[in-house]
Amino acid sequence: MSIAFTYYRLSPVTREQVTRDELSWEEFRQGVQDAYFKSFHSALAALPAQATQEEKLGKFTAVLEESHDPKRFDMEKDWHTVAYLLTGESEISEVHREGDSLHNVILGGIATSVKTGYGPVRYFDEKLVNESAEAFRSFDRQLIVKRFNPERMAELHIYASPDAGEREGFFRLVERFANFFYEAASAKENVIKFAT
Repeated sequence: MSIAFTYYRLSPVTREQVTRDELSWEEFRQGVQDAYFKSFHSALAALPAQATQEEKLGKFTAVLEESHDPKRFDMEKDWHTVAYLLTGESEISEVHREGDSLHNVILGGIATSVKTGYGPVRYFDEKLVNESAEAFRSFDRQLIVKRFNPERMAELHIYASPDAGEREGFFRLVERFANFFYEAASAKENVIKFAT
């Protein structure tokens, strides 16, 4: 079983609408999923037939990035590693902690009554989005460098812990995640988080 986290930026009004009840949520989730699969299939269709595997991978990645919804952020199964890199904590405590923004961006958020297979859909209102963006701005990036130790993360039973070759990819992932919250704060948007 694989647990992945997806984040989505929405206006406060839209966030309230899509988390109002299970039917509203399911319509929204299905629309997001359909758009994701459409971009994935478009990227596959754009692959040149007579290209090397490396050329195909490069083209696929480029087309997928071009068609990616900028309001969506897929943490995939890397959420536990990112939580550890940001907080230094390996325990999974999926609760919102007042004033602990770096914990909250992964394991917190305000729970809604709408459920996924892995718990409630959670959201960050404008106040929490701003707090999260500020926490990312003031966070010492050297702590991530110090904490990225695949052997130690495996000992701590970090879910889907990385190997040494993924170091730079995780540093970029954290920066993209921070930028996602910066953009949401700038646009005065809410963020929803859900597990799949």
